[in-house]
Amino acid sequence: MIAAIDLEGVLAPEIWPYLGDEFGLPELHLTTRDTADFDDLMGQRVGALSRAGLTLAQVQHAAHRVQPYLGSKEFLHRIRRHCQVMIISDTFHEFAEPMMDRLGGYNLFANRFEVDSSGRIVGWKLRIRGRKAMVIDGFRKAGFRVIGMGDSLNDLTLLQMADHPVLFRPVEKLRSELPDAPTVQTLDEALELFLSIFRKNGSDA
Repeated sequence: MIAAIDLEGVLAPEIWPYLGDEFGLPELHLTTRDTADFDDLMGQRVGALSRAGLTLAQVQHAAHRVQPYLGSKEFLHRIRRHCQVMIISDTFHEFAEPMMDRLGGYNLFANRFEVDSSGRIVGWKLRIRGRKAMVIDGFRKAGFRVIGMGDSLNDLTLLQMADHPVLFRPVEKLRSELPDAPTVQTLDEALELFLSIFRKNGSDA
């Protein structure tokens, strides 16, 4: 069995709003919980960083200070006894890789930035956006059952493809799209739900 879990909003705080506070850029406070148009969202973010004259290195320095939610590492450690863990997120490797180390060194499927010769962000390479369903389908075709957990509309296709979708403090639109999926509000609740799924399916399913 594979657990495919979103990062921001589930295991850790949203990074972009933190950057908005750090650099005084209100445009960075919008997230995928607010809009499903990721290209428009990223355009606003990159434009704000460009106008502020910030380089990727400067932004990374702040992003790398973001800490996982209390209990996230322990949650992943507990479920790893029963399944493989994959973090599938619309975040960026340049921001989140130190976070993965803090969580225990799991595989991260995420996007990457494009930078110019001065080190400023000028674009992005979407390796995950719109492909979460393909990733989950690949796992299932390889013979794995999949538990998916996410909180925002950008997780919808992942959750739709999962054998066991779990909504973590979801936005209302996501809840309405998946009315039969169980909803959890804390990682403790999520752990209990995951353990019940493992018991029903066998820990090595």
